[in-house]
Order: sequence, then C-alpha cells, then structure tokens
Amino acid sequence: MQKTKTAKAPAPLQKQAPGETEAHIPSQDPKDKARQGQSSSTSDMTEHAEDDAQGGKVDASSELTALWEKKDTEVVVSVVPTQIRGNSFTIRHSDMRTLRPHQWLTGEIIECLFHIHAHKCELGTRIYILNHYSAGVILFGKREEVMKHTLSKIHFDSYGAIVSFVHVDGIHWKFLYINAEESTVYLADPARNSAEQAESDNAANKFSDYFKMRRTCCSKTDWVDIKWKRGVMKHPVQQDGNSCGVVVCMMAKEVMEVFPKTPTMAFGTTKKEMAHQRKVLAMEILTASVFDKEVNCAMCAGIKPPGSVPHHTHTDWIQCDSCFRWCHTQCLHMDQKSLEEAQVGDWVCSLCDK
Repeated sequence: MQKTKTAKAPAPLQKQAPGETEAHIPSQDPKDKARQGQSSSTSDMTEHAEDDAQGGKVDASSELTALWEKKDTEVVVSVVPTQIRGNSFTIRHSDMRTLRPHQWLTGEIIECLFHIHAHKCELGTRIYILNHYSAGVILFGKREEVMKHTLSKIHFDSYGAIVSFVHVDGIHWKFLYINAEESTVYLADPARNSAEQAESDNAANKFSDYFKMRRTCCSKTDWVDIKWKRGVMKHPVQQDGNSCGVVVCMMAKEVMEVFPKTPTMAFGTTKKEMAHQRKVLAMEILTASVFDKEVNCAMCAGIKPPGSVPHHTHTDWIQCDSCFRWCHTQCLHMDQKSLEEAQVGDWVCSLCDK
C-alpha cells in the first residue's frame, strides 16, 4: 500500500527576474541550510556515497549509470547552491542526461558546474559568474534588450573578473572571460577558429558599451573607465561535434584554479577523455547536491507546493514505491480519483516508470 504524508511547509519558492539572479530557489528547512555550508574535496566528488531512503548506501557511480539509462523525465536529481547566498540550481533528470557521451550540454548544467568549481576554488567574490543568458544578450542583443540586463544590484568593483559562456547560432557554446586586473576580454572558442581574435575584440567593445550603458541607466560607474582590450588564450580544441560544453567547463575550471594568473591549458579532448570528463562532471553535480528526497518534493524541489497560500499548514504528499522519493500531489496534477487509486495500490514516479 502506498505511503502518504501531510507536512507543514515554509514559504513558497521565490520568483526571480531574468538576468538578475542565477537559478531557482527551493525552500529549505534548517538541516538543508546547514548542508549548504559543507564543502567536498575533489576525491569526494568522485567517491562520495549518499544514504538512500532505507538507510543503506548507494554508490554515486551506480546511481549515475541508472539515471543515464532511463528516458528523460523532469524529476529533480540535484539541487546545487550558487554563488549568490540563498539561490540554488535545480537540476532535473533530463538536464543530467545531457552529460552522457555525444550529447550537447544544456546551459543549466554548464552554469551549475561553474558555481561548483568556484566554490571548490574558494573564490568568494573574486570572480563573478555571469548568467549565460545575460552574457548572450550583452554580446548579441539589441540595445533595448541589453538595457533589461543592467544587473543594477551587482557591484563589479567588488570582483576581479567575470566568467560566463554564450550560445552561438543555437548549436555551439563559447567561453567568456573578463579579467578586470588585465583589462582584457577573452571569447574563447572550443572549436578551432581563426576569427577568435576578432571575436574577442568585438566582445571587448560590447562590454565597454555595456558598462557605459549601466552608468546612463542606473548610475553605476564600476568598470566604466577601464580601457578594455581583446585577449587570446591558448587552449585545447574539441575533436568532435558535441563536446563544446564540456570544453567550456574545463576552460572555466582552469581559469578559476590559477586566477588571477592566465592559465596554461593542457587538458585532453579525445573522445575517450571527454567521455571520462562527462562522468566526472556529472558526479560533481550529484555529490554537491543539498537536495533531500526525504524532505523535498521530487518535482518542484521545495517543501511547500508552488503557489500555496502562505501559512497554509496542510500539504499532501505521495511516495514512490520504487525510489522512495516524495512528491506533492499538487505537483503531480493528480485528480482525486487518481490519488485514491495510488493510495491503495502501487505508485511509481515518472523516473521509475520508464
């Protein structure tokens, strides 16, 4: 027979303005917040094992293999804190599967990995991670679009650099690095590209205009007087047609590890090396997670259902008989008849139903 529960819940998920913050913000109880202060070593990222719902140990590598083998679902598999206190990335199963060999990574996955690397390097406010959508608008958008991404709450003078990435032509990722200490802008292409110098020069001009626009629109003068110039970094290039996102993550990692110095990039990009790196990155996302499947909903990642009435104390949940994840019945959009049938029979979530 299916287990159900009723629980009290905190405030609903916070809403975010496009371009101002980095990710979704799941509500959390005190023990979730305490876990956000914990850090993991590089070896922990590949060897860490998490408790399952019955108190046993589940090897993270085996969990990853199982997740990759199932068809895409929207079940939450990881929640990773961002550089901005209180914000987190909600990583769903369909996003995690883009880390499989020969797949194109989603922006959510790449940006999440940027924040994981920054946390491991203990960069704090030394490097600002710019939302990739905002970065794309600044480089390729019209002025009226750029004006919607002033980031008026961000004080760039508090940072020494910006790292980000952009989507080009809907099929390719490029790495963006802005080093204020060197007054240099780099737009690095994972593929072999003879126009990289010219593209970096254009990026330097675009960001020069952007900081001047911020002064006009919101009286922000940080970085406005810097004479930005182009920069070109020597870096490995991809050897296939779908590893640009992985190479971008490796570039960001190299930059963060030696900042403020310029890195000497020498990582491998063969198909075998990229396949290994994809697994390493996926394991980092799983082991950096603060998601608790005993407490948080597997569909919305929160404790209280989205849109719930404040201070409402009654929340209906249902548990998967296979993976033991809990879900709000509201998030499953179950009618009363379906819920009653699930309560008296076996019910599995979409992840286990594949």
